[in-house]
Amino acid sequence: MQLSSAFLGSKLTLRAASAPHVNPQAPRQVTCMAKKKGVRCIVTLECTEARGLGQTPSRYTTQKNRKNTTGRMELKKYNKYLKRVTVHKEIK
Repeated sequence: MQLSSAFLGSKLTLRAASAPHVNPQAPRQVTCMAKKKGVRCIVTLECTEARGLGQTPSRYTTQKNRKNTTGRMELKKYNKYLKRVTVHKEIK
């Protein structure tokens, strides 16, 4: 798009910046403003029971401390598709 300005006496050309392509299956990276990378990272928890039944799994995101919790995280969370509390495990 070109714009002309009486003040500048010339034409200006504007280009729209393209957004980077984000893969939904890629693991999330921690980006904190005004903080250096710490030991906390964002993880995704997915229902194991719904996945085994072939139904829609519920997903939650949370933070975990990599120093204290080195293994995969497991929490009991509510699955709205199965309408009950189920075990959710950390996925990559």
